[in-house]
Amino acid sequence: MVSRYKDPAQAVHFNDQWAQALQQLNGLWLDPHTLTTDWGQTRVWIHTPQRRIYETIVLLPGFIASSLAWLVGQGINSLSKNYRLCLVDINGQPGFSEGMIPKPGTDEYGHWTRQVLQQLGLSRATLIGHALGALICLKACRVAPDLVKKVILVNPAGLQPLSLSIALLRYYLLALRGPSYASLQTFLREAVFSPLAPPLNPAQEKLLIDFQCHTLSSFELTPWWHQTLAKEELQSVHTPLYLILGAQDKLYPYQASLSRAIQHLPSLVSVTVLPKLGHSLQGNTLLFSAIRSILAQGN
Repeated sequence: MVSRYKDPAQAVHFNDQWAQALQQLNGLWLDPHTLTTDWGQTRVWIHTPQRRIYETIVLLPGFIASSLAWLVGQGINSLSKNYRLCLVDINGQPGFSEGMIPKPGTDEYGHWTRQVLQQLGLSRATLIGHALGALICLKACRVAPDLVKKVILVNPAGLQPLSLSIALLRYYLLALRGPSYASLQTFLREAVFSPLAPPLNPAQEKLLIDFQCHTLSSFELTPWWHQTLAKEELQSVHTPLYLILGAQDKLYPYQASLSRAIQHLPSLVSVTVLPKLGHSLQGNTLLFSAIRSILAQGN
């Protein structure tokens, strides 16, 4: 299966401008690297700290997102002084990686991740995944446990289906059928962001909405992403797992994710439930404080 941009040249221009604007607004600049995998080229954005000894963290984004979305809100800046950061654009998702999608229902995304880690020269990496990225981290643990030191799962997909509550269906349809700036702003504010969290900087929010507007109008996404992992798949993961859940997550209500994780993830080390965190990872300082605390464990 292949996802693709309708106009590749126009998409490259938009994504280049968007990436530059986001890095400039954040103040953290990353070096783009292109890897070659069995599923096409993969873009990795790398920041290396100015110190002699450091650990590498590999970060994977959520659905319909660029890995550079981790820069929004500047929480990731608190990791940049002590860690080498590798932000990976997922193949088959919008951004700079190519559109061939590893087959759903298989471990192909785990094999893709293994190839990415090997080409980055990593032998024991820490992975952090949000939503879809977290699901892919679990796949990587099944396929390449020798390459993964530990995994932080943030509001993961794969533990339960995407919520299709009546309250959310209105916002899904609003965003998908009429992807205007106003409709997507409403969707993000009502369904993705937390009403209890501080609002995003307007310029950062605009960049997020611009990316979503461009994606929904110009990117043909193969619709497979509602996958839930079988309990046998979850039980086969033995890499140390750290779970961070937002109590305000409407897309994956945290109670169901928590229950299934406790039941079926034998290597679950800890669970952190953040009362003010929604589905989005942007702009929440407590999220990155929790991530820093987990990273410090065992170091």
